[in-house]
Amino acid sequence: MSILLSPDSIYHAESRDPKDDKLLIGKITRSWIQQFMDVHNIVLLSQRGRLSLSNAKEIQIQKMVAYHLGLLHRGFQSGQFDENLMENVDETHFVINMDNGRSLGFRGDSTVKYADVVAGGESMTLVVRISGGRRSMIEAPMIIFTNSNRTYPIRGIDDNIPGVCYRTSPKAWIDTTLFPEYFLEPRAYQADLHHRTKMVWLDNCSGHNSTPRLEATLIEKHTVLKFLPPCCTDLCQPADTFVISKIKDAWTKRWEAKKADMIRLEAWQDVPRADGTWSGKLKNPGKRFFLQLAADAIEDVNRQVDIDNMSFARKSMIRCGLALGIDGTWNVQQLFPHLQEIVAKYEQHFHSLEVPPPPMTP
Repeated sequence: MSILLSPDSIYHAESRDPKDDKLLIGKITRSWIQQFMDVHNIVLLSQRGRLSLSNAKEIQIQKMVAYHLGLLHRGFQSGQFDENLMENVDETHFVINMDNGRSLGFRGDSTVKYADVVAGGESMTLVVRISGGRRSMIEAPMIIFTNSNRTYPIRGIDDNIPGVCYRTSPKAWIDTTLFPEYFLEPRAYQADLHHRTKMVWLDNCSGHNSTPRLEATLIEKHTVLKFLPPCCTDLCQPADTFVISKIKDAWTKRWEAKKADMIRLEAWQDVPRADGTWSGKLKNPGKRFFLQLAADAIEDVNRQVDIDNMSFARKSMIRCGLALGIDGTWNVQQLFPHLQEIVAKYEQHFHSLEVPPPPMTP
């Protein structure tokens, strides 16, 4: 539309389609735009990562990151921190119809269409935990399904699939009611066998806020929570660097294969409902399928290694400073390049100078 209304364009408000001599401006409707996007395989992309901030705020965040990395450096150097007792917990949101923007089809098809699933907008949260040390790996995840009554177990869905467990919450997200349950679920979290204190690093999500029940649970599990600097998890949280993206890649690959199988098997929801309506979409394979999908995706990523034969879990812990380097020491050179740059830029904060709060506006 902006092209037609631009004074510099060869097209204008009076331009007509040579096929039927109708005004082009009258043809640009919602359905025409959708058809154009379908024909040319155009999809809408969502903003990812942290939004742009003011220069002053960016400097404040980088100073806090430098100070955080300095704490890790001194902690490992003094022996206060043990990489085998360092872990990282993070949550990531999924929707059932999550895909990579590609369409499903078969050789010889005359048309290509996207295949959606009944209740494709249903969401869930995957709670990811990375253990530390030389045996660092992505541990068995917990899935949080949507349920307004927090029903558990859900009728007909036994929580017995190896390598994964589940709970429910009204918004399919971690909250202060559910968070203590995560640490009490032995398949999701395990305390140290020798009763040494574990340090679990995580972000400042409101669901992680302290409650009397959480504090009692952490004491029972010999665990302390360590919070990363606010607004910087994309810079220095291991799970947020590339581990979760690897999990989503594995998830999407298996999910697309499942949808292709359902298309071949004609697994459409074509049975009319009580009110006479019907969707014609693919049948929802059910929550047990997604539980197994999560377990398989985690297993897929744990088997992957980089060119140095190092797991992505261990690599991310080292590069974010939550583990010792491959030579058994902690040094700035082991960090991601962007973290090395931050340390070099704000050495005084890395070497223990605390970051003052921003000045109050008059």
